[in-house]
Amino acid sequence: EDEALKNLVELNSATISGASGKFFAAELAKLLKGRPSQRQSESELSPQNAWEHVEWGVATVYDRPFGAFFNFLYDILQFSSGRDKLCAFLQGYAKFASAVLSRPDSERHWMYRGVEDSLSDGRKIFRLFKEFREVYKVRRGYHRLMEGLADGGVVCIPAVCGVLDTFGHTASFFYYLFDNILWAASVGLIRSKEVPKWQRKMWQGLRRNGAVISQLGGVANVKRRKNLASIWRLVFAFTANVLLLKKAVEGASSVGGAFQGPDDPRLFHTLELIGMAANFRMLWSKLGYTRLSHEMLGILAMIASACGMWSNWRKVRRKKCGTKQFLTAVERR
Repeated sequence: EDEALKNLVELNSATISGASGKFFAAELAKLLKGRPSQRQSESELSPQNAWEHVEWGVATVYDRPFGAFFNFLYDILQFSSGRDKLCAFLQGYAKFASAVLSRPDSERHWMYRGVEDSLSDGRKIFRLFKEFREVYKVRRGYHRLMEGLADGGVVCIPAVCGVLDTFGHTASFFYYLFDNILWAASVGLIRSKEVPKWQRKMWQGLRRNGAVISQLGGVANVKRRKNLASIWRLVFAFTANVLLLKKAVEGASSVGGAFQGPDDPRLFHTLELIGMAANFRMLWSKLGYTRLSHEMLGILAMIASACGMWSNWRKVRRKKCGTKQFLTAVERR
């Protein structure tokens, strides 16, 4: 077809574009050579066999309307920290719902309270043995401190963040240690006055704290120490994120200040600060300094966990260890 049109142009070139039509004929031949026919283009953009029709149907029915939602959940659940944040969000919702969405002392109220307590117990497994990871992170923080001192001296953001990182992970070590001691006491690995759930039928008589719990001042004192360690790690992390946000704002201003997408460091540190502030307010209430209602505790828990889920999701996307986009055979042509 292309050759026939080209020959037709050459035969009639004496009547086109002035005397000879030479330049118009060359341009038209070039255009016809580089453009596929409409029939060929349509055939390439449509399924060719039964398997391609099935794949195209899956992409139409699942990928476009639902794929983004399920991919988001898959990425969040990729790491144990993401699963913990999702459970924390559901726990916060159950706490909020028990105070707002149900009548006091009703069946629905105690259903939400049961969900809240069950999720609280289940999340402890995500924190098991995490104190050993904090030992490495303390060493990493010290290394960052030494790198900051070598690059910018004592008074610079990298060096100060190295100090805060070291202290923050030291506080995290004690937080996870006390949390695991409480878990061990709840299942009977470490003896406490409170009889574990699965030993209540066989235990007779009084029960005293064991050596570990007695040395730490009782279960209530261990809980208080855990919450204090958590507050201190939040203070160190909050201060470090304020400094890093300042550095990110200055760096973005030097290149125009345009938004850099979901991985913009200014967005990341802002969400981190919001989540830490919510966690700090909840811990302040647990320590008894200022009380909060069950409703407000649930709202703060959902805010803190939502910020944590976002950070975890972006971590998975940056490391490229989550979901991938599936191209159909038609799209690969």
